[in-house]
Amino acid sequence: MKTGNYRYVWKAIRYYRKQGGEIVNTPSIIIGLENMTTKEVFPHPISHFLYKKYHRNSGSINYELNVAQIIVPFLNFVLDKVNLKLSEYTEIKGLENLRESHANAFLQYCVDEKSNKNKTLEMKENYLSKFYNYLWDEKVLKHKPKFKLVSVRKGTEVRKVYKIDFTYKKTDETLLRERIKRKDIVPQNHDSNENRTFIRLQYIREILYVAKHETPDIAFGVALQIFGGLRKGEVVNLTRTALKPQNGQKYGVEGLVVLVRDRQNDLFNRFVDVSTMQVKSPRDQSCLIDPILNYLYKHHLEVVLKKIKKPKYPNALFYDKEGNPMSADTYDKRFLKLKNTYLGMLLGTQGRYQDYLDFSQTKWRSHIGRGVFTNMCLDVGFNEKQTAVLRGDRSTQSMESYFDIITATYNIRKALSLLSPDQSANVADLNMPTNHRMWKEVQEYGAGLRT
Repeated sequence: MKTGNYRYVWKAIRYYRKQGGEIVNTPSIIIGLENMTTKEVFPHPISHFLYKKYHRNSGSINYELNVAQIIVPFLNFVLDKVNLKLSEYTEIKGLENLRESHANAFLQYCVDEKSNKNKTLEMKENYLSKFYNYLWDEKVLKHKPKFKLVSVRKGTEVRKVYKIDFTYKKTDETLLRERIKRKDIVPQNHDSNENRTFIRLQYIREILYVAKHETPDIAFGVALQIFGGLRKGEVVNLTRTALKPQNGQKYGVEGLVVLVRDRQNDLFNRFVDVSTMQVKSPRDQSCLIDPILNYLYKHHLEVVLKKIKKPKYPNALFYDKEGNPMSADTYDKRFLKLKNTYLGMLLGTQGRYQDYLDFSQTKWRSHIGRGVFTNMCLDVGFNEKQTAVLRGDRSTQSMESYFDIITATYNIRKALSLLSPDQSANVADLNMPTNHRMWKEVQEYGAGLRT
């Protein structure tokens, strides 16, 4: 095992392979050793573990990346202990000397120093177990790890897998003091309120109003995440022709279907690492109907896109300031600006301090839009299976017996009549800041679109 001036790293690469009768430029992840002085990276043979166990012909490298982001810190953890000449690590000359005790020590470090939750620790256990099992199968390890046969559930499937019999002390989650991850936009003081559907819409329109003024380049994308359940990778992969308004009405006034496809070869060929720009579930996505979505659709086409003077890819839907199709990392940065602006607005507005505390003391990024979409679907009467399909969790082809894309669009139109802007009276006297100037603008935001 290399020590001294070297560190293990993961690196995104591309290589050419033959697929059918074509030569395909395929993304992949490798593990390498980086010279800390020259920054030169030397591919390490252990990359074969990623290729053999996780490489996908589909071009998605998320599986490889997830594993690499666990194995690389583990190897560096061991490397640091070897460099410190600790007694338990003096025998380590290479990977062949790894034992279960080293994996246990790493996981204990993840508990004590990283405050990993048990769900994260379980994921690390699974990947480390597969890593040790691979090393033993490849006849690398000198000492056979102690495995136990356990049942693992993935969806409805239950499989038997070999797992290391870990002995480290897991996290006592009652002692953790970390912020809760938000899965909806409704503040806690409204969680049990029977009118939370309308309250949610008020907060949605407020955030999108702020987005339109402060981050107009992503405002429509955030709206698609909220009303269509799109992931950020799916948003940045959209083109203008991917938007399909229904019933001949412009801007999705009578319904909007979004053709979610992986277009990274067209939009992001300037990148080597496209792990954050994957489309997990290609599908035809029906969107919930709301005037603010229609308004932002129109504003994006007629105002935002017309400001892009020399677009590098004319059919893209979202661009960075250089005129390139917007990457997921840039989208993240723009959303962070939106979030901070919104928090600042809450903090600076009389009567909104409780909202500020609620939003600032919880963790949320753009993925919150998908959680909001889920809760809206459930609140208007979709069952869990229907909601899963609407979220793109399952293939629409697999559920012809009870739901399909046409039925989805019809049911959305029917259910969303419950969310008419005319229902604003339902939030009266609920301690909502409806008299604030910004709220009045939000409530009127696109009111003339249907006239």
